[in-house]
Amino acid sequence: MSGPPAERTVLPARTIRTGAGWQPGIAGAAALMAASLALVLTAGALARELGARYGAAEVLFLRFLLSLAVVAPAAFAMAGRRALSVTRPGGHAVRALSGVGAALIFYAATQHLPFADLVALSYAAPLFVVLLSGRALGERAGTASAVCVALGMGGVFLIAPPARLEPWSLAMLAMAFLNAVCILATRRTAQADGPAATGLVFVLAGCLLTAPAALLTGFRLPDAADLPAFLLLGLAAGAAILLNAAAFRRAPAAVLAPIDYLGIAASAAIGFLWWGESPSSAVLLGGALIAASGMGTLWAGARRPG
Repeated sequence: MSGPPAERTVLPARTIRTGAGWQPGIAGAAALMAASLALVLTAGALARELGARYGAAEVLFLRFLLSLAVVAPAAFAMAGRRALSVTRPGGHAVRALSGVGAALIFYAATQHLPFADLVALSYAAPLFVVLLSGRALGERAGTASAVCVALGMGGVFLIAPPARLEPWSLAMLAMAFLNAVCILATRRTAQADGPAATGLVFVLAGCLLTAPAALLTGFRLPDAADLPAFLLLGLAAGAAILLNAAAFRRAPAAVLAPIDYLGIAASAAIGFLWWGESPSSAVLLGGALIAASGMGTLWAGARRPG
């Protein structure tokens, strides 16, 4: 799944299937997915609001640090001391560097692009996953997937036309690429080490990687008036991870993906209600094309043997 980086790819869950079909609980899974999406968008909006007064690195560091209050107890409850045991440190390093880099770009870009543009471009990550999966995982993209990627890129170019590509729009495409690398690395590490270690190690690495950047860019203690917003940011990000994982334990991706892609429309509403931003028709159409391509890619992958 996509969405703003580092919130949706930290605790990947294995979807459960039985010989008689998918297990019941679709309604509950949909509710969990919707709640996770709401928290992801809340975290993104709070990061944008706080980023107007604090550096992006500081906001991200505190987000990782405070989300430990949610992720660490869950990880230890799931796996005990094995939550800190990893067998593929190289994969975790790639995942941490790409995921933290993507999140840092996203947080910095919040001060330069409308919220709807930010979220819509962040959903381009699955397109890069398809393009990279052949080299990274040996998975060849079929004709249907290639058509979906072309459709999605058309949506990206509507939002960020090459003729007037702005630096921060280009940065968001780099963010989507890094998020795709993070997603692919997640698939490898989660299979070897499980979701608890994958999630906890990522959040710990996020703290370690962003702390120096926060200090070098003028870290200062948050004002008392901003402490509740920082606390809510960390808790929302951490809870979104757990709810997302819980949803995928109860229902297949094909059922949950439409809920996730509602984030593109929801971000336009948040931008209008919170900051008075009116998304252009190009952003709305481009976001719809990106969502359609993501759904098409999922459908094509589900039909592929194996």
